[in-house]
Amino acid sequence: MMVKKYNFFLKLLLTQVLIVLCFSSFFTHKDDPKRKVRTIVIDPGHGGKDPGCNGVSCKEKEVSLAVALKFGKLIEENIKDVKVIFTRKTDVFVELEDRAKIANDNNADLFISIHCNAAGKPVMVKDKKTGKMRAKTFKNSKGKTIVVETANPEPFGSETYVMGLKNEEGKMKVAQRENSAMLLEDNYETKYQGFDPNSEESYIIMSNYTSSYVIQSAGLALKIQEQYFKKAGRVDKGVHRQSIWVLWRTSMPSVLTEIGYLTNPQEEKFLGSEKGQTYISACLFRAFRKYKDEQEGVKKTYDDAIENQVPLENENYKIANETEEVKTIEKPEEETDVEIRKDDKESEDKAKKEAAAKVEAIKKAKADSVANNKELQDKLIANKIAKDILEQKAKDDAKKKADELAKVKADSLALVKQQQQAELNKVENKYKQLIALADMNFKNKKYAEALDLFEKANALDVKDKSHALQKIKEIEALNSTAKTNTVTEVKEVEKTQTVSSKTGIVFKIQFASMDKEVDTKTKYPNVNEVWFYKVGAVVKYTSGNFTSFDEATKHQTKMRELGYKDCFVAAFKDGARMDINEAKKLVQ
Repeated sequence: MMVKKYNFFLKLLLTQVLIVLCFSSFFTHKDDPKRKVRTIVIDPGHGGKDPGCNGVSCKEKEVSLAVALKFGKLIEENIKDVKVIFTRKTDVFVELEDRAKIANDNNADLFISIHCNAAGKPVMVKDKKTGKMRAKTFKNSKGKTIVVETANPEPFGSETYVMGLKNEEGKMKVAQRENSAMLLEDNYETKYQGFDPNSEESYIIMSNYTSSYVIQSAGLALKIQEQYFKKAGRVDKGVHRQSIWVLWRTSMPSVLTEIGYLTNPQEEKFLGSEKGQTYISACLFRAFRKYKDEQEGVKKTYDDAIENQVPLENENYKIANETEEVKTIEKPEEETDVEIRKDDKESEDKAKKEAAAKVEAIKKAKADSVANNKELQDKLIANKIAKDILEQKAKDDAKKKADELAKVKADSLALVKQQQQAELNKVENKYKQLIALADMNFKNKKYAEALDLFEKANALDVKDKSHALQKIKEIEALNSTAKTNTVTEVKEVEKTQTVSSKTGIVFKIQFASMDKEVDTKTKYPNVNEVWFYKVGAVVKYTSGNFTSFDEATKHQTKMRELGYKDCFVAAFKDGARMDINEAKKLVQ
């Protein structure tokens, strides 16, 4: 019988996973399986005027905030390339729509909402008409019958939700509780487009939509549940699908995790303690770190204090087992509360029957506990199967994305080459334009203007500068009065300290050529370190004095910002002008 039940459970789960995979294939994912996870939004549930669910001494809004801050701090201290954003860091009320908007506006790669669970049971009253016990009810402002409930201390365990294709049976109350925060907002009916968190019809409409990130969300949710069970001693209540507003409105992988029941005394004590909050935040951190590595295609094993955290035992199981042991060692004679007389056969038989009945009850309770553990193991196995299916799907998608990425990369390289060639063509065209103007001035015997243009052309980075070099030599020969191709330094207009150089080579920025000397302070008031030299009758003005070509080009940029757009770097050795390319080689 158990085998049939187990097989049926597996078939049901596999069917659900296949439905998720089929539906998710209709959406175009913007994310790559090896995409970078750089921004995470952590959402502590409730806050301010919305306390969430309450235990005897703890409020959900306080516990969720404490765990969220610890979780975020672990990421900030241990994963430096991830930016952590909180929807709230203090006890303030944040509207549901704003929580999703924070994640969307920051282009987050992941959204995790942290909550605490609660369980209720109906308040039973005696029906005046029938005389039978029934659940107490009342009608709300919309005329809907609501069952009055009181806290149920029995349920315990942790569960995680992703945006679902439909509302799972028995989980509607969770969605209604988490979505009910919108009722505290002003004008919520307009803001949420008529969505009523207490109306099943609203959830039917919402369930027609599904998240395009359900695969990634489910993968993270499974990791979170695994950590709760292995390290924090929580009972794994599984991963569920549900129509929860913040999961529906976030455009990235998103989960909502219920870390435990505040209505259960043992879990409330654990979740309200520093130790419990530290363990839960560490579970979330390990799950996130593993999820991030998988998304980015990183295979890494960790051996730090967080990974080696000592596993805890579940208090609820521990207390239940201790209670059973105490009961089983009690003597039947003590349980009867009467003195059994040897001569009273009837009383003795009655006492024995009562004792035997109690022993049987204890055995049955223990058997039920074992069965529950077996069911839990079955669920873990089923989750493992679902995880394998999700991983295979991710691998297939990864190969497809890798092929697409290779094509995009090839296209990008081709585009870069085209841009580089276009830049080279632009420089070549400028060179040709300068040569044409210089030749025209040379023909008209305007040697000063021609020399300036030929030198500007020679300063450009082109393959063939032979024409410019030849013409420069011809003009220098024509203008030379004492020595051919000799550059004579006449004077330094502004006194500057001579820059020493092992090679004797310095670089200056030539920015003007004149047919006579001028007052540089009046003519060029915004230029520092002005110096000039003569080539024949032409006076050439420079700025700066550098031993490094790179420093000279930086100064050239500043000169162009001052308005001297055609300025260029010129090289000098021992005061004489020399070829710029030869100077660069010698300096290097």
